[in-house]
Amino acid sequence: MTDTSLRVAVYDLDRTVLRTPTFTLFLLWAAWRETPWRLLLLPALAVLMIGYALRLYGRDRFKPAAIRLMLGRTIAQARAERLATRFAARRVPRDVPPGAAACIARDRAEGFRLLMATAAPEFYAGAIADALGFDAVIASRHRRDAAGNWLPTLDGTNCYGAEKARRVAEWLAANGAEGAHIRAYSDHVSDAPTFALAREAWLVGRGDKFVRLATKHGWQVADFEDAAAGPSVGVQ
Repeated sequence: MTDTSLRVAVYDLDRTVLRTPTFTLFLLWAAWRETPWRLLLLPALAVLMIGYALRLYGRDRFKPAAIRLMLGRTIAQARAERLATRFAARRVPRDVPPGAAACIARDRAEGFRLLMATAAPEFYAGAIADALGFDAVIASRHRRDAAGNWLPTLDGTNCYGAEKARRVAEWLAANGAEGAHIRAYSDHVSDAPTFALAREAWLVGRGDKFVRLATKHGWQVADFEDAAAGPSVGVQ
């Protein structure tokens, strides 16, 4: 049974809360800012991206290899925090669509706990969530060495698709919110497993393609380029 006194709004990050996908952008920005010589490795990054696009390997191999190429074999904790904070300060003011900002504000005003659930690496996703005032973040975990430095290697599975839904369900259970009224927002059908956990599922996008997809699955459509997008009344 749904307990409407408990309310959780689950937001995807890339192309949902922010217009621009963050992963490659963060790697290039971080390399340019701190180790610009790594930009000479862009041809190697392009080869990695082509291999991924051709499905020669999946996200679990591509992402660690790209991080290692652009950031190095280890990322000191202080360095990771510094880069993440500066990246969030740079991206959030300019890249949050008006509809996303309006939805976040409405959900917060209606008493929803704000949970960001993303496949992005946790070492910068957390800073973006903090900058937007989210209560918690679920992201792809990365291993650490004995000194606490971040490693490119994933700790478990990339937080995507069914794995993201599993992690969201795990978070709900750990926070006493298994019966909560859940709103979920994402731009992509890969988040169907997370939508299945929600009472309200909002597919973020504009155009007939999104309307047809949402109609097929029984979801609602939110155009985050429109400040009036998404829920506009309180939960009853």
